[in-house]
Amino acid sequence: MTTGEGIREDLTPSGLRVVTERIPGFLSVALGVFFRQGSRDEGKAGNGTSHLIEHMLYKGTKRRSSKQILAEIERLGGISDGFTSKEITGLTIRCLTDSMKPLLKLLFEMLGSSVFDAAELRKEKRVIYEEMRSAQEDPQDAVFDRFFDACFSPHPMGYPVVGRRGVLQRIGRDRLLEIYKKNYTLSDSILVAVGDVHEEELTALLPKRTGLDRSVRKERLAPEEKKEPVSMVQTRSDISQVYAVMGRQTVGINSDDRFPLALLATLLGGGMSSRLFSLLREDKGLVYTVSSFLDLFEDSGISGFYFITEKSKLHKVFSAIEGELKRLTRKGLRKGELATAKTLTKSSLLLNMESISHRMMRLGHWKLTAQRFRTISETIEAFEKVSANQVLAVARELYDSKPFHTSFVGSITERDTNPLTRR
Repeated sequence: MTTGEGIREDLTPSGLRVVTERIPGFLSVALGVFFRQGSRDEGKAGNGTSHLIEHMLYKGTKRRSSKQILAEIERLGGISDGFTSKEITGLTIRCLTDSMKPLLKLLFEMLGSSVFDAAELRKEKRVIYEEMRSAQEDPQDAVFDRFFDACFSPHPMGYPVVGRRGVLQRIGRDRLLEIYKKNYTLSDSILVAVGDVHEEELTALLPKRTGLDRSVRKERLAPEEKKEPVSMVQTRSDISQVYAVMGRQTVGINSDDRFPLALLATLLGGGMSSRLFSLLREDKGLVYTVSSFLDLFEDSGISGFYFITEKSKLHKVFSAIEGELKRLTRKGLRKGELATAKTLTKSSLLLNMESISHRMMRLGHWKLTAQRFRTISETIEAFEKVSANQVLAVARELYDSKPFHTSFVGSITERDTNPLTRR
């Protein structure tokens, strides 16, 4: 089946869903196997198991040790990486076309016959504990972890992707393998290949049996929207500045509101000419860094602002942001503002599409989690159709009636932030 712009989709006899995008002129391929499994699918007693499984898939199969896997990938000139997010776990490989066949074979060997060796599991847990410490010490990582906690907990969307040390210490080899067999299934997975690839040639290289169960697509419990504002504070005496996030829950990727929401985020804090950058840095000199963000998931999303400032300036920054939002919702967009946001959005989309790795990741995420996939041309067309009134409508929905959830990391306490978060 062709879905536009050279993208083809098929279901193989093994039950594996395959998506390919051929790009003439390339001598390489970006491959990825994506699973609809992430930290949001974990119970509290299993938080971090998706991330741990991603690590363990590289730690040895029935035929090869972890060192042999890595050596084979590099012998064939491949570059491989794994990732885990709130909703997806994936393994990716970038390689020359000539190496695609043996690397595909190795990839499915890892997926179908990884042994989850107990000794390797103990070592990999220690590696992840170091990763946890790095995330905890990075104030930007820490403030966003707390923001997700504020927005979503007790729903698992609020859990840290890397997990919690106490949980991982209790997870043994047999339990981890059980979780893998149950959640990493053909019905919740997809293989994506972008670059110098033909769908027929690719499917001919795939194993008749993947080692993955068919099962059925898992149901996900949508997070409830909180009616009262929640604030999270981590006091850090070793940091002189305050890292802060303020924002709100919003729609998921299947809502058409995502187009005006993205343009709203761009015009508020998506560049050096944006409203908040101009106001907070250029006009008032209150921050060095300020940006807006929009993260969309299957059934929910978050939209807000991230900035770094001095403790003494925090109140002024909050007041300035709130004042700018009121000006926007009451007075409307400025002349040329929406056109600039659309141009920046189009530019970002098209520049990213020059990377076949980005194209592969985009296909994997959207084909696996969205109800409707739009080609890049369809996406740009959807942005072009957005009116100023639509942007204002989503801005008023976001900023006129809902509470700001907040998180702070730095030399600050709850007593300092209460006047900001409870007004």
